[in-house]
Amino acid sequence: PNSFSGDVAECRGYLLQVKLFIAMQPHRFVSDRAKIAFLISLLSGIALAWARSLWSANSVALASFAAFTTHVTEVFCTGTGALNNADEFLHLHQGADAVAEYSLRFCTLAASSGWNENALLSVYRQGLNPAIRMAMATHVDAVGLETFIQRSISVSQHLSACSMPDSTPPTASAAASGTTPEPMQLGFQRLSRRERKRRQTTGACPYCGKSGHSLPQCTARPQ
Repeated sequence: PNSFSGDVAECRGYLLQVKLFIAMQPHRFVSDRAKIAFLISLLSGIALAWARSLWSANSVALASFAAFTTHVTEVFCTGTGALNNADEFLHLHQGADAVAEYSLRFCTLAASSGWNENALLSVYRQGLNPAIRMAMATHVDAVGLETFIQRSISVSQHLSACSMPDSTPPTASAAASGTTPEPMQLGFQRLSRRERKRRQTTGACPYCGKSGHSLPQCTARPQ
């Protein structure tokens, strides 16, 4: 069978060719999953983007070959045309959905819209949430709609992973050593290098900085 890109006029002929090919070689397609995979392998353009979204979402439409071909017929063979989809398309936004879910809704509408790829890509981009749309600003339209959709899904997953809080608790050096520093040690560590050197040079108490006594006799040191 020839590849199918989503053209309404070719939809029923494409499905018939696929079913005949499978019927003539039943030993190659022993499961519904194999039949569905074969049908999808012949898709291209917006039809492939639509099927990939279903596959990624593990849609119920993939439960059986009969269910999938019925869904293909509903989406591609009804001939609803661009006018019926225009209003819904222009109001389509990601909202609270994940990018993968938004992409599936978009591809389902786009499949029977009759719009060209450039127009579809523009609508898809505008429907993305601002953060994702900004992150996708470096990706040019020349990559094509299908690739643009897959990259937007990858970008959203990356951003979600980066925004997750770090669940690893901080490790305190004091806790690791099992000891608690004395106040003198903490105070001494806060001294500037210059002050520490002065106390060492003049023989002043390393804890309070006064002369006339050593550390063990320092009355300012907590006992």
